[in-house]
Amino acid sequence: MLRRRISITSEGWYYLVLLAALLLAAMLREINLLRLLAALLSGPVLLCWRLVAVTLRGLEVRRQMPRGVCAGDLLVVDLEVANRRRRTTSWALVVEEEIVRLNGSDAAPVRPAVFFSHVEPGGTRRREYRGRLPQRGRYRVGPLKLSTRFPFGLFRGTLIDSRVETLTVYPRLGRLTAAWRSRRRESHEGTQRRQLGQARASGDFFGVREWQAGDSRRWIHWRSSARHQKLVVKQFEQQRHRDVAVLLDLWQPAAASAADRENVELAISFAATIVADACRRGGSNLLVALGGAGLGLCGGSASPPVMEEIMAELAVAEASPAASLAGLASAVMPRVSADAEVVVISTRKLAGEQAEVVAAIRRRSRRGPARRLLAVSTAEDELNEYYRA
Repeated sequence: MLRRRISITSEGWYYLVLLAALLLAAMLREINLLRLLAALLSGPVLLCWRLVAVTLRGLEVRRQMPRGVCAGDLLVVDLEVANRRRRTTSWALVVEEEIVRLNGSDAAPVRPAVFFSHVEPGGTRRREYRGRLPQRGRYRVGPLKLSTRFPFGLFRGTLIDSRVETLTVYPRLGRLTAAWRSRRRESHEGTQRRQLGQARASGDFFGVREWQAGDSRRWIHWRSSARHQKLVVKQFEQQRHRDVAVLLDLWQPAAASAADRENVELAISFAATIVADACRRGGSNLLVALGGAGLGLCGGSASPPVMEEIMAELAVAEASPAASLAGLASAVMPRVSADAEVVVISTRKLAGEQAEVVAAIRRRSRRGPARRLLAVSTAEDELNEYYRA
C-alpha cells in the first residue's frame, strides 16, 4: 500500500515566517515595494510545492535482499526506483527504511538511506546499501520511504510503501580447529571401515578413485595404482559420514550478566558452525536439539535446506533459568541412531548433576560401540580445543 504526503521542512518554516513578516510590514507601512517583494517571494513557495507533488507521481520503489545472513557478515540490499511517467524526470530522491530486531532487544533501529540523483522518464535506477548486523535474530525491514525536497528544500514529499519483509540473522559462524577435524576424520574412517566390510559382503564395490588426504591405507587398490602410476583407493556405493546429534543446553541465571549472555551466544555459534560444516560435507544425518526457553528439535539429511531450517531455529533460540540438560537428554537420546556422534554443548559447567547426566549419556553410548560422545561447556576453556570464534 502506497501513501503520499507533503510536509513543510524546517527551512520552509523559516522562509514562510520571513515571508509573513515581510508581508505584514508591507501592509502596515503601505509600502508597495515591500508588497511587490513579498509577492515575488511567494512564487518559489508555490513552485516548490507543485514540483514536489509532481516528482513523486508515478514512482515505484522495490527492495531485493537475502532471506538470511549470518551475524557479522556483510548484508547487501538492492533498492530500485522506477519512474513510470513519460515526460518528467524525478530529481534528488532519497530512499530510507528501518531495520528493527523483533525478538526482545532494546537495540536502536538501523535506518539506512540511499540517494538517487535523478530517475529519467520511463527509466529505472538501482542502488545498494551495505552493512553488518551484529546480533542474531529476526528483523523487520521496512517500510520503505521515498522522499524528495527538490528543488528548493522548502517542502518534503514522501512516498511510503508500507510493505515489510523479515530478515533472519543466523548465528555468527566461527572456525573448527584441527583437533575437531582430526576427531571427525577418525570417526569417518571408522564408518568407512564398517561400510567396507558390508560392501565386500554385498558386492557394492563399483570402482576406484584418486587417493585423498585422510583416506585409509587399507582402501588402496594396489593393482590399479600400479596401472595408473598413482595411488587410487576403492570406491564404494554407500559412502557416508557419521551422523551427528547436537544437544544444546541453553541455561542462564535469572539475573544474567554480560558473561552469561556471551556464553549463550558462544554455545549457539559453536552449534551453528558444526551444522554448517556437516551440511557442507554432506553424506550424513543431522539432529539438533535445543533446550532453553523451550524444547526444539530439527534436522534431516545434511543439505542446504536443512541447514537453513536449523539456522533459523538457532537464530531465535533463547536461554532460560529453567533449562534442564537431563530433560533434554531424556527427550532426545531415544531418537539418536546407534551410529551417531553425540555432541553436548552446555552454557554451564559440567559438574555435579550435569556431570551425572553426561555420564549417563556416555554409558548409554557404550551400548553402541561406534557411537562417540563429546561434551563441552562454554563456561570452561576446553571449548578452545575445538572451536575458535
